[in-house]
Amino acid sequence: MRVLLSFILAASLSDWSVADYRDWCELDELIERIGEDAVPTGDGVICAQIEAPADGNYIPDESMTDFSDNFIWKRSGSSGPSSHATNVARKFYGNEQSLAPDVWLVNCWEVNDWLQNGFLRVAQGSSNPPDYQGLGIIKVWNHSWVGTFNNINSDQDALRRVDWVVETDQNSPTVCVGVNNGNQTQALLSYAWNVISVGRRDGAHAWSDVPDPYEGAGRMNPVITGTLYTTSEATPTVSATAAMLIETARDINEDLGEASETIKAVMLAAASHEPASSNDPEWTNQAIESGPDRGWTNRPLDETFGAGHLDVNRAHQILTAGRTPAAIGSDSPPLATTHGWDLSPVPAGADMTWLFVLPDGASELSIIATWNRQVSTNLSGWSVADMDLELLAYDNGVETPLLGDDLAFGRGNVLSVSAVDNVEHLYLGDLMPGTYVLRCSRHDGGSSPADVAVAWWSSDEVGGLFGDFDGDGLVTVNDLLQLIAAFGPCEDCIEDLDGDGNVGVNDLLALLGAWS
Repeated sequence: MRVLLSFILAASLSDWSVADYRDWCELDELIERIGEDAVPTGDGVICAQIEAPADGNYIPDESMTDFSDNFIWKRSGSSGPSSHATNVARKFYGNEQSLAPDVWLVNCWEVNDWLQNGFLRVAQGSSNPPDYQGLGIIKVWNHSWVGTFNNINSDQDALRRVDWVVETDQNSPTVCVGVNNGNQTQALLSYAWNVISVGRRDGAHAWSDVPDPYEGAGRMNPVITGTLYTTSEATPTVSATAAMLIETARDINEDLGEASETIKAVMLAAASHEPASSNDPEWTNQAIESGPDRGWTNRPLDETFGAGHLDVNRAHQILTAGRTPAAIGSDSPPLATTHGWDLSPVPAGADMTWLFVLPDGASELSIIATWNRQVSTNLSGWSVADMDLELLAYDNGVETPLLGDDLAFGRGNVLSVSAVDNVEHLYLGDLMPGTYVLRCSRHDGGSSPADVAVAWWSSDEVGGLFGDFDGDGLVTVNDLLQLIAAFGPCEDCIEDLDGDGNVGVNDLLALLGAWS
């Protein structure tokens, strides 16, 4: 059995310049902020590239200097070079054009082999995909192809198996998949729940809700757009970013930062909502704009652009800000930093909460929650949590809904309540100064905890860098000394980070959590 593929063709290399590419994903901003030598490059991250056959070939051109530092492992047998695989690989891990040029080991499969005996074992009953046998752990998978078995049962089986691998594998790999160019959707693999589906920056890609009779019909697709001109190129740009972030998580000793849920939440929360060009429509998740339900949406993403355009600088800011574990089933939410994230198991009926203190408000606040579908070991059933995400005003322990408020925020949504997506998104503009509670609530009756990742990014230019009292753009010893000098009762002073009218241990811990 072979899958019928209408795979995505890459644009010619003359269609874009490295300068544009660096600008499109804000790599230049990352370099300016932390210095070129500190920029992560995917070092030590093992990857996989799955390719549709081109005249029987599925690997990049190993003779090119772009791949002189790579070990290309031919998992589907001998092969000559494919131009499509070569162009994808140059953006994924090539020396000259990739965000992750220090990826060394790349496992390459031909897609029909990968879908069947080579790995996924579609339509082979309860036979699970095998434990990875190789030289290390595959952490990032790139799929710059689209297709279908032209059989709903086989498609469903493939999608369940992909989700099972992502959720069950203790190494929690990140799987990046392209949607089709043009307007014809394909089931594989973007209809999966636990992947990062990628469109192109200009919006000229297939976008739609997952249709009936596929499982989870109604989910929005894609969830992010990459850079470049085709989805074949945009997808490996997102894959390379995942490799960068995994290396970063290892550097800061955050094991949970490597998880697929965390990487997905970080990239989506960091995504830019600015139109790619003056001709593009404004990003919208269809939030109600007036009346008592102002700020409500059940469509968390933009129908065309998902969470927005890839931004590697913001993603790095979020991940390196560190994890702030949520309060679960507690009335004492922890103080969140300007940018940050968490990954925690959430039982049925429980909430995750954090406290945000924004003394100057925020011109932009982006928050994402995401979680995986859980597929049974024998692949016969599945379940998924139902989460909602809400921002509320907070004053002396009292929470006040912002829904319908005409003054607290200028635009966007304060409540995201999709009943079908495994992503919820709050996106606010011109948020007024104040103290807020972020609440992520689980409503389904599932019997097992769900690992939920939440990531957030708040604009520095209005709210200021959290804990940066002297305004130098860093949280350092000078800010620590200023906080210590203010210890004790201190109404409305900037050193009172948690807003309780007293500078104390909690403020000190919050400052250290934001350390530059």
